[in-house]
Amino acid sequence: MNRDVVFLMTSRISRSVSAGVLAVIVGLYYVHGLHLSLFDVGILFGTGAFITPLLTLILGFYSDRYGRKRILLLTLTFLPLSVLILITTSNFFLLLLSSALGGFGIAGGLVGGGVGAAVAPMQTALLTEKVPPKDRTKVFSLFTIMSSYAGAGGALLSFISSYKLIFEIALAISAISAFIVLPVKESFKPIKRASPEVTKRDNDTIRKFTITGVLNGVSQGLIVPFIPIIFSETYKLPQSAIGELISLGGVISATLMFATPVLTEKLGFVRLIITTRVISAFLVLTFPFLGIPALAAVDYVIFTPLRIISLPAQQALMMNLIGESRRATASGANQAGRLIPSAASTTLSGYIMHAVSVAIPFEVSFVATVANSFLYFKFFRKVDKAVTGQVPITE
Repeated sequence: MNRDVVFLMTSRISRSVSAGVLAVIVGLYYVHGLHLSLFDVGILFGTGAFITPLLTLILGFYSDRYGRKRILLLTLTFLPLSVLILITTSNFFLLLLSSALGGFGIAGGLVGGGVGAAVAPMQTALLTEKVPPKDRTKVFSLFTIMSSYAGAGGALLSFISSYKLIFEIALAISAISAFIVLPVKESFKPIKRASPEVTKRDNDTIRKFTITGVLNGVSQGLIVPFIPIIFSETYKLPQSAIGELISLGGVISATLMFATPVLTEKLGFVRLIITTRVISAFLVLTFPFLGIPALAAVDYVIFTPLRIISLPAQQALMMNLIGESRRATASGANQAGRLIPSAASTTLSGYIMHAVSVAIPFEVSFVATVANSFLYFKFFRKVDKAVTGQVPITE
């Protein structure tokens, strides 16, 4: 790996450590520290889940026009600012701003878009220009692995009893993620207009990834932000145990992702995503009905890695199919397609869990995940080799 890849990875790792502990603590802080209802939590999570994809879409588009590094640096300041608000105030409207900047409640938890949030399009596009197509699945896997390990390590910080101290640690570590990107050099030069053929091809690819992202966003947004709260309120686990479980889920996810390049090469991206996501869908369906904390814990640490093991292959496929001039736009559109529906489903899920039943969001998530897997089969069954760079791609 060249120096710029190392800098980008270090930035991703430091951001993930902060995101890891915040994924555990923020919801619990809302409920136990500020004594908010699940409905209020749903509004806060929904705000973060709604604003983040809008920022992702806008910033991804403008970074393709004006340069990825400068937009990335701006976006990396959002998380420290959001944590600073949590430290200094309990005003609900400022908490809404904090959630919007920090992306609290976005689907994905410790990994993938959940950690990347609005940063992901610029980071992915910068990384893509540093890595040849045949190596992208491996490098994206390594990035997600290290991010997941870092997120899992961050989750362990939840053993600290003081919310204020945890937020101060998260603030300091997340600030590092911005400073470490300063030496990165960007070689991409914005292209004002691509050929009609390339534009048509890119638009079709963006459309397909956006449509699949919608169902993925619904399935995750319904459940992921509320899992720490469900462990606390339904299964009566203490905060430290919840942090350990979420950390374990992140470690297992990261470890299994070492196999992603090999599994992708042997099974193909489509079979890999269908197999892992359908199994995870059934495990998600059973989660609220298990009754026994130990069974719920086992269920969680199995379905979490299965939901995201194919993510690096999906990123490589998208970057290999999209021309260089629109990679951040494509990544932003995919993020937005996933996270905007997750915003609505997160807000709705908070209301349903509060007023009707904890189980219903998990049932709907099951249906959405199965439908998402079907669409991947429909759209991408003929382009599996592109994920490993075996198909010629016009840059």
